[in-house]
Order: sequence, then structure tokens, then C-alpha cells
Amino acid sequence: MVMGLFPMPSHAWWGNSHGIMTQAAVLAQPQEVPAFFRKSADAVAHMSFDPDIAKNRAASNLYDSEFPEHYFDLELLKGEEAPDKRHAFIELCNRLGVGPRDVGYAPYAITESTQRLMIAFAEHRKWPDNQMIQSKILVYAGILAHYAEDLAQPLHATIDFDGRLNDAGEKEQVGIHEAMDSIIERLEMKPDKLALEVSVAAIEGDLFAAVLAQAYESNGKVDDLYELAEGLDPVSEQGKLFAEERARRAVAFTARLYLTAWQRSAAVRLPGWLER
Repeated sequence: MVMGLFPMPSHAWWGNSHGIMTQAAVLAQPQEVPAFFRKSADAVAHMSFDPDIAKNRAASNLYDSEFPEHYFDLELLKGEEAPDKRHAFIELCNRLGVGPRDVGYAPYAITESTQRLMIAFAEHRKWPDNQMIQSKILVYAGILAHYAEDLAQPLHATIDFDGRLNDAGEKEQVGIHEAMDSIIERLEMKPDKLALEVSVAAIEGDLFAAVLAQAYESNGKVDDLYELAEGLDPVSEQGKLFAEERARRAVAFTARLYLTAWQRSAAVRLPGWLER
């Protein structure tokens, strides 16, 4: 994809779809996660809208930095494995002759946001009654949810984010992105039901590798999604099943990241000068 020649995806999942899935991810947390967090599904869902709100052209610098956090077009890496640090990824893109912004930064946004939440949870362990720390955790969790849920949307893990070129060089199936973004909302999925349908286990081992694996998993669903394009709006039975599976995947992925951040926070050493 070349900037200026091809449009970029505007957003993934309609706003309330993020809210539904984020509520479910919080409700799915096991008892070991602090009670204040498990009881704050509405607040975290509120915060999950913010990354899309930040893509406002009135704040041009913020818009420019925020936009590529929401997608990861794997095909542009030409089979190269993405390194686990953002700046090393930029160096890889430069070597490949592709703009980092064209590929997108979603796995880095997710990994970095998970670690930011982990550090905030470490603060909570030390100062469990501090309301400001709790508020900060809810903000960080909402932002993390947005990026994680975006990566579970197959059209945010491919260059074919809104239609594909036919043999004549014409783009077909334009509008599929919006049809997929809106389907959770149109199906009126319920957070409590979604929460019951997922199992949550913390990520073992390399966090970035697990996040990158989700990008590959989503990319692997792109062909299936295009085959279902006509069944997204109005929604066919096959389209409904696909959307429900993607919603569960997004909820489970987000919930795993929350639990991972909580468990790993136990090993975080905060600076000695920090007083809350």
C-alpha cells in the first residue's frame, strides 16, 4: 500500500461494538483480578472509545500518530518476521522499502499498552486504596481493549481492508469493512453472554509473540470473510456465526491481556522514589 494512492481504514468496529466487547472482557475476569476492576466494566468500555475519538483532524499531530496504531498489514512485510520493539520494526520497514505507517503499529500498541497496564497494576498492589491509581488503570484498560479488539477484526490485518482488485484492476466488495465493523452492534450481542462464552488464561512466555500470533490468526480469516461478504448486510446465518466467532475471539484476546497484565504486575519493581 502506498500512502496517497490507496485509502486507509478509518476505524474498526463501530463504537458501541467496542463497548460491548470491552464490557465482556472485564466481566470475564477471574476472581484473582481486583474487585474494583471486575466491577468497572461500564467505565472501561467508556474508555475503549477514546483511540477512535483521538483520530480527529482538528488535532493533526495526534491524528497522525494515532492512526496507524489500529492496523497491521502483514502482507507488506514480505514474509519477514516483525521484531518485538517498535523502533526495530521501523528499521525493518526501511530495509524493505515500505513505510512503517503503511504496515501499521497495532501489535506494538497492544504490547506497550499491556505493559503500561501491568505497571499501573503494580502500583495498585502497593497502594490498593488509591483511587487515582484505580482510575488510571481503567483508562489504560480501555485503550488496550480498543487496539486488541481491532486486531481481531480480519480487515485490520490485511492490505485488503475494504475490497479486493479483480482481474480488470477494479476494486470489488467495497463497503465490506463497514459491514463487518457494524455487525456486532446490528446483531445486538450482549456483554454478559459473550463473557460466559470465553475462557481466560494468562499468556505464558513472550507477550509480543502472542500478540503477533493474533495478527496472523486474523489475517488467516480474510479469505473466509470475503467469501461471506454478501452475508454481512443483511446478515445471513453464516455471517452471524462468523461475527459471533470474531467477537468471542476479540473478547478472549482482550481478557487474556488484562489477566496477563495483572499477573505479571506482581514481579514489577517500582522505583524507590515513587510515593503515592
